[in-house]
Amino acid sequence: MDDIAREKAQQRAAPAPARAAKSAPARAPARRAPAPAPVEEAEEDDVGAAAADPWSREAREIESTRSPIDDPEVLLDDARSFLRELEGGDRIAFWGAALVVLSCFMPWKETAADGDFLGLISLGFISFLFAVATMVFVGLRARQVMTWVNPMLPWGAQMFCSVVTLVWALVFLKLSSDTTLVPSPLGNSEMMNSSPSIGCFLGILGGVIAVLGGLMGLKRQE
Repeated sequence: MDDIAREKAQQRAAPAPARAAKSAPARAPARRAPAPAPVEEAEEDDVGAAAADPWSREAREIESTRSPIDDPEVLLDDARSFLRELEGGDRIAFWGAALVVLSCFMPWKETAADGDFLGLISLGFISFLFAVATMVFVGLRARQVMTWVNPMLPWGAQMFCSVVTLVWALVFLKLSSDTTLVPSPLGNSEMMNSSPSIGCFLGILGGVIAVLGGLMGLKRQE
């Protein structure tokens, strides 16, 4: 009897540790902290966000570094340096051609029927084109852009454009002169049917100055 009682006592004590083992909670595996993002990717994201927003200050700075020619101050400084580089005959020829260009925004002809005609909307436009070409060739010579060609070729092109500018202004002066008297639209007086205006005379003056400046540039080439 004593042996049976001992066996029953051992059987009751044996499942206690198993139950204790089952009741113990299982530990979760340790989690590692996420690795920090690279600094370069964050910078690229900032640049991309700045480029996406055209109104941001960073986007304007990026655009200004990529295309500095768009800055008006750079263009003005370049123009000032170019005008300072002009010497002697080149400066005279350049400003003579500039006077022709300016005169084309003034009346070149006055008619009794239609009134004033600007040089840009009349045959004076031809003088405008050749005056601009004269300024371009002066710039090429002053900056020495066409160094691979004979220096006389740009000068010859400049002189040709200057002479054509002057000659065409004189031709326009002749074509716009019509001394036939017609009734004036204002009052009871009479006026010429067509006559040159101040713009034509300024174009002739500018053409003469441009030709003289080109001749002075020839002495410099020699």
